[in-house]
Amino acid sequence: MSTSTDHGRPRSGPQAEHPVQNAPAPSHAERCRTLAERARAATLCTLARDPAGYPYGSLVTVAVDAHGRPLLLLSALAEHTGNLKVHSEASLLLAEAADGRVDPLALGRMTLIGACRPLEGAEAAAARTRFLAAHPRASYYVDFTDFSFYRLDPVSIRYVGGFGRMSWVEAAEYAAAEPDPLAPDAARILEHMNTDHADAILAYAKALAGIKDATGATMTSVDRYGFELDVITPAGPKAARLGFDAPVSTTDEVRKAMVALVREARGRSA
Repeated sequence: MSTSTDHGRPRSGPQAEHPVQNAPAPSHAERCRTLAERARAATLCTLARDPAGYPYGSLVTVAVDAHGRPLLLLSALAEHTGNLKVHSEASLLLAEAADGRVDPLALGRMTLIGACRPLEGAEAAAARTRFLAAHPRASYYVDFTDFSFYRLDPVSIRYVGGFGRMSWVEAAEYAAAEPDPLAPDAARILEHMNTDHADAILAYAKALAGIKDATGATMTSVDRYGFELDVITPAGPKAARLGFDAPVSTTDEVRKAMVALVREARGRSA
């Protein structure tokens, strides 16, 4: 089971109130699986040989297998590969893409900790297929004799979803979780809603989230269970989460759920 902690928040001032509605939300394991599925680059940390014992960080490209385990295509000439041959213990830091957001600490990220070892035979062939699907340009060097596929098998995962959202996620819970089906379309959904339906988003904030003094609102995330809002009020910004009546998995289902919520919001305001 995930164990979570939260930053203490100040009790006064405009930044103190960030209410989040008691709405269905992805588990941290699900958020981690979604992040892993979308990531294409990561920071690999190995134990250095010289100077011995120090963490050595390097940029690598990454894909994941069906269980969310990171797959790496590493050259024998790379320093991190030499380190792994001596000590398989490693960690891998994956972070959300910035997508124009200013504060990098507001981005979701996770560190997977475990042994990172080379793959052979059928496992290497399966890794090749998954990796090239994520990195087609790797086909130019994937068959070089000094390159091999490695897999990191997580024993634990540390998740940080921005300010005040963090936990340790067990490896079994992570492996059993599913990536969010809306993740590939989430950015497009957010852009459409914020650009073309700002009035509906404000109605969500006022009528459904109960923030009556809202003067503006932006949809900041969307997933199979619902969405989150950044709401502007005279007292300062507030955060809210609203849930769908049932989980959704396609953009058409999102559209229908959003329309139903608009009708509910306007009915409450009438």
